[in-house]
Amino acid sequence: MQLGEQNRKVWLITVPGVLLLALVIAAAVVSRPVDAVAGPFQKAQLEQVRIPGPCEGGATEPFVPKTVDIEGVREGLPVVALARDWEDVPDVPAVSATHTVAFDAPGPQPGSSNGLVRLNAHTWPNGAALGNEMLAKFDVGDILTLRDGDKKLCYRVTERVEVSAYSTYDRFFELGGKSEFAFIVCSGQRLGPGNWNKRTVWWGEPVD
Repeated sequence: MQLGEQNRKVWLITVPGVLLLALVIAAAVVSRPVDAVAGPFQKAQLEQVRIPGPCEGGATEPFVPKTVDIEGVREGLPVVALARDWEDVPDVPAVSATHTVAFDAPGPQPGSSNGLVRLNAHTWPNGAALGNEMLAKFDVGDILTLRDGDKKLCYRVTERVEVSAYSTYDRFFELGGKSEFAFIVCSGQRLGPGNWNKRTVWWGEPVD
């Protein structure tokens, strides 16, 4: 009986000691600093990839626009190149073409080194045309992008002005000058069919 009791005491002392040693070793392994681990991914980094902006790669050669994006208003609107009337004034889209933009075909084209690109659209008394939407949403600092397939050119609006419909507004008809665009719509008070007392014009320059 004495031998059995003695063996039992040795076992009770030895087992806890072994368990304590195992816990100490496990704690040392877990607390090992990460930077001490050797391996091929220790210094791995993600390379920064530059994402081109939407206006990069703008055209440097003249082109006839087929569509236009107007920031905050609409994208992919049709553009039609139109001649001028008998008074040499840029023509307008068909009355039913509520969201079509007219481009002054005889004038300078986007991508030209100089000259004014002239655009216009309708304003309707019921608010259902592009001109109405532009009057409500399009302002200085916004972007207008003219496109023809892969060709594009962005313009940033630098000025928005309202003028009398009865003034000649010579600035809109000036020749030469720097490369810029002017987009004109009817505004103010409607006095009758096709007769409004104001015109609103957005002016802008190409985005570098």
